[in-house]
Amino acid sequence: MSSTPRFFVTTDALQGDLVTLPREDAHHARSVLRLRAGEAIVVHDGTGMAHTAALVEVTATQVTARLVASEPVQTEPRTHVVVAQALPKNADKLEQVLQHGTEAGAAGFAVFPAARSVARLDGDKIDKRMDRWRGIVKGAAEQSRRGVLPDVSWHPASRELLARAADFDAILVFHEGATGSLRDTLALLPPGAARLMVLVGPEGGFADAEVAGFEATGAILVSLGPRVLRTETAALVGLAQILFARE
Repeated sequence: MSSTPRFFVTTDALQGDLVTLPREDAHHARSVLRLRAGEAIVVHDGTGMAHTAALVEVTATQVTARLVASEPVQTEPRTHVVVAQALPKNADKLEQVLQHGTEAGAAGFAVFPAARSVARLDGDKIDKRMDRWRGIVKGAAEQSRRGVLPDVSWHPASRELLARAADFDAILVFHEGATGSLRDTLALLPPGAARLMVLVGPEGGFADAEVAGFEATGAILVSLGPRVLRTETAALVGLAQILFARE
């Protein structure tokens, strides 16, 4: 891992050859990393470009740097995989999926309550959790040198996910009762199938009605092997297998 601190910023933070870090990043740079003027940072603008910059101003109210060089980031997978993760019982499990999935190369995350999800979110809880989830993904993306910041979205029901089916070349449902393996299913997909969504159920798995609904929209049930995996493990094992096979 590079020792040079990395920060994702929005494109409006870039003004000519200057970049102003957002408030939280500025606090982290100043008070946690103890960075000073003259030191180097790397700024990612979310479009796949990385900008090396030198800090020119580090004050209590603002951290500004001047861009020195720019280059495309070469760490993004060719296959775009969105992990649709059903709410698990514990928040820690979902946070593991977000953090490690970002490091592994997930293009995005769609969180939703399945029929058998024990945890439920509504109202202000959703907004607070989304802020935290996006913060976890941002930190993991910076640490792992991602070129693009994975998106995190909330869907109140699985049917909303299926409404996005046209955006993907295939939707794969990890299911312990599936007869086809993930490896064999990937081999049958067209070579150009580069946009995939994977659905991962909660601890109790998907309900039969949910599975039927998934299949009715063209989703494919796949097995990750003979062993029953925890929900947070299944997401990461499946993602790693897909990227290994498709890369």
